[in-house]
Amino acid sequence: MKLQKKHLGVGAVALGAVLAFAVPAGAAVNLQSESNGTATVKIAKNAQLKAKGAVTIVTLNVTCPLGSHFSVYADVSQTISPSATTHGSGSLYNQACTGTAQKVKVTVPASPAPFIPGVAYATGHLEVYGYSYSAADTGRVIVNVENV
Repeated sequence: MKLQKKHLGVGAVALGAVLAFAVPAGAAVNLQSESNGTATVKIAKNAQLKAKGAVTIVTLNVTCPLGSHFSVYADVSQTISPSATTHGSGSLYNQACTGTAQKVKVTVPASPAPFIPGVAYATGHLEVYGYSYSAADTGRVIVNVENV
């Protein structure tokens, strides 16, 4: 089948129509998300070992709109020997948002073995609710697990 100029013209018009509807809709969704306030979560570069490595305390910096509440989750994974890893998850629920950056500490228990001083990988997840719902993730972050 050979394409003719009229087919290209119809295709261009169809593409233009799709973009004309899609771009404003995307902008409206973005504007709506911004109008509810920004939720952010970041993991501090250092975590603290407690109870001989049975737990580590992860500090997260949380920002969310005043009047809302949040729940925050932290996951830590660490290689403790050439053939073994350990992992843990912790969370805090129903915390009040201050409208400014606030530091929260999450206790993360280790399993199946204790955390050790050194490098670990951590992720954080934030859920904000109240007048509306939003969520944010940290992505994977390298943290230094230290004895205190």
